[in-house]
Amino acid sequence: MKINSLLRRYRGLAIAVASGSAVLLAALFVVLLRPSVPEAKATWLWDAKLVENHTEEIIEFAKEQGVTTLFLQIGSEVSDASYRRFVAAASEAKLEVHALNGHPEWALREERKEANRFLNWVKQYNDESRPEERFAGVQLDVEPYLLKRWSTDRDLMVEQWMESVRVWAELAERNQLQIGAALPFWLNGIEHEELGEGRDLRQWMIDKFDYVALMAYRNAADAIYEVSRATLEEADVQSKRVWVGVELTKSEEGPGVSFYEEPLSSITRELDKLVTLVGKHSSFEGVAVHSYESWRNKQETKVAQKTDDANALAEDASP
Repeated sequence: MKINSLLRRYRGLAIAVASGSAVLLAALFVVLLRPSVPEAKATWLWDAKLVENHTEEIIEFAKEQGVTTLFLQIGSEVSDASYRRFVAAASEAKLEVHALNGHPEWALREERKEANRFLNWVKQYNDESRPEERFAGVQLDVEPYLLKRWSTDRDLMVEQWMESVRVWAELAERNQLQIGAALPFWLNGIEHEELGEGRDLRQWMIDKFDYVALMAYRNAADAIYEVSRATLEEADVQSKRVWVGVELTKSEEGPGVSFYEEPLSSITRELDKLVTLVGKHSSFEGVAVHSYESWRNKQETKVAQKTDDANALAEDASP
């Protein structure tokens, strides 16, 4: 065999190997950069006006982060037409949207009608919309324990809260709406004579709602699981679903509550660990990040930092 023939053959082999390595490296690069799907599957979006002009950005971010469910605040300043356009676009991207609303006072008898009005609005909205424009469910964020009266008249407030939840659950069932609630993790410490002996408020709430978005706000996987476990175990028994919520917004409740000051790499590591811990529970629906706005801001800060670092390196390398 001639030398030139051998050179051509080995040159071709080297190119093939190099090309294959490049493809492999590119594939690995994509896998490493892509966020793991279990890292977060839901998020709360509070600034409803974002859906008017930022639909593509919201949906693209959700897809990049593996989000499958969005809890979207409903505000009177946003038109039904805007909600329809957004929900239709989200549906096309396989993103489920739940109408979100609530105030602490809604738990009280005199303010219950406001929640009823919200639920009826969602029913009417869905009835007047095409299938792809409809909300997949509703979520109530009603936290009466934030009111001053909670510390002085808790039993009466719990009683009224329970009355309101009964009404809302029945109304949602009648209107064929999936209904969930954002709840704190410590409800297992609340008992009331109407709950019956041996039952706590956590068990009762899980029974009334189709799903629970548990505000398990801690900044470490082990701690999040520790405060979530009782709710997950009860939901396992009742065949209900639980989103385990984590906080990225700055918290005034003290240290150890929020991931606000943590880098995204640390958050990703802790959430991956959390998914491993909670994965044994049949009730576990996914991790929910509070909130979209804080999450996106943290992501954009990371990208900006990478850009600054790259520019600094380029400047240092220039003659």
